[in-house]
Amino acid sequence: MKKLWTVIVLISLLAGCNFDHKTEKQNTITTQEMATEEGTSLEKNIKKMKGVEDVKIMQAQDDLLIAIKITTVDRFQLKEITKKVKKKVERKYPEMDVTVSPDKKIFMEMDKFETKYAEKHYSEAKIHKKIKSLVKLSKDEG
Repeated sequence: MKKLWTVIVLISLLAGCNFDHKTEKQNTITTQEMATEEGTSLEKNIKKMKGVEDVKIMQAQDDLLIAIKITTVDRFQLKEITKKVKKKVERKYPEMDVTVSPDKKIFMEMDKFETKYAEKHYSEAKIHKKIKSLVKLSKDEG
């Protein structure tokens, strides 16, 4: 009987460990066009690409800024991965001014802005201004 209780306790502990309480954080700040399932599918498609660990997308007016986090193993193919992501997005959105940045600082800045955006919703003009400053920052550093 003691062994049976031990087995039951172990099974319940193992089952409890597999339960995941995470809720997926929204990874995009978008206007109406990108807020649709199309925007999340773009994010999913980029995440599926070899070497891409995580993605942040910001879009306002005709600017689209994509920050990608490259896996450590694939850091040597940084330029190639960035070009592939940019080509893929430009094919899907030819009318957009697409900027892809593998810079960790840009990724972190977008994450901070996203957190602030969740607290208080900014106007599209404010988002557009932030995108322009991040694009400028990425070109200055890169």
